[in-house]
Amino acid sequence: MKIVAFIVLLVSAWLAWGAGSLHEKDPINHTTTPMWILGAVALASLVALFTSKSTAKSRG
Repeated sequence: MKIVAFIVLLVSAWLAWGAGSLHEKDPINHTTTPMWILGAVALASLVALFTSKSTAKSRG
C-alpha cells in the first residue's frame, strides 16, 4: 500500500506542477482546475502514505 501511495504521490505532484506551469505560460487557455485536482490527489496520497500501517509480518 505504501509503495502505491508513494508512486501516486510522485506522479500526481509532477502532473500538478506541470499543470501549474502551463497555466503560468498561457493562463487564457489553461485554468488552474487541473492543478488543484491533482494537488488534492497528491495530498490524499500523502495522508494515505503516513496513516497506512505496514502489513509485512516479521519472521521470528
